[in-house]
Amino acid sequence: MLKTLLSPDAKLRRENTELRAENARFLDAVARRNKENISLREENRALRLKLDALKRGKGRDAAGRFA
Repeated sequence: MLKTLLSPDAKLRRENTELRAENARFLDAVARRNKENISLREENRALRLKLDALKRGKGRDAAGRFA
């Protein structure tokens, strides 16, 4: 009888552990994607600054100031 009462609790703990592991994998993937997005955004900004400088015929540094 005690085993019957404890069984659902053990099942819930196992399910909770699996959900926590799945959540951790998801959060790792989100963090990885966020780092990639930040990196691509910085690269895109630098390329836009270079393009802008080429269009204007003046050189700009990475911070966007005229060199």
